[in-house]
Amino acid sequence: GLLRACAMYLPDLWRSRCCLKEVEGFDHSAVNTTLGGCGGLPKSFSAFSLAVGDTKFDFSKPMSPCSGKTQVPFRESGMCHGFVLWIDWVLDAEDNTVLSTGPDKRHWKQAVKLLNEPVEVGDAEFSSTEMEAFFDPSNGDLTLKHAFVLNQR
Repeated sequence: GLLRACAMYLPDLWRSRCCLKEVEGFDHSAVNTTLGGCGGLPKSFSAFSLAVGDTKFDFSKPMSPCSGKTQVPFRESGMCHGFVLWIDWVLDAEDNTVLSTGPDKRHWKQAVKLLNEPVEVGDAEFSSTEMEAFFDPSNGDLTLKHAFVLNQR
């Protein structure tokens, strides 16, 4: 399996995960850490990058720790709210038969890593992001790190 990622414009999903404070007179701030609220207090689907990733999982062997690092160039300008993650299943040794479970496939599970604050990407300040993934099979944790790369102007 190949772990893939794509930078996305997800305004409704991002707003649905914004941090809470007081709603109708009740303090809801405790749910921010429980549910992983992003962004500050509140004030469609579009991909800004190609699907990339090189973290490989070899399911023909016992699971072991693995990691991968890749550059995600932005192909469009706009507001990036986070990254969609999925697995592409390689079904033969020659890598000729691949079953993708990406964001355009409606009946597969994907993961989303939302940014704390949306970031303007593309022609703006940032030309790409560097993503790094670490998988720990002892607890099943997948850790993702990213760093936006400044335009070279």
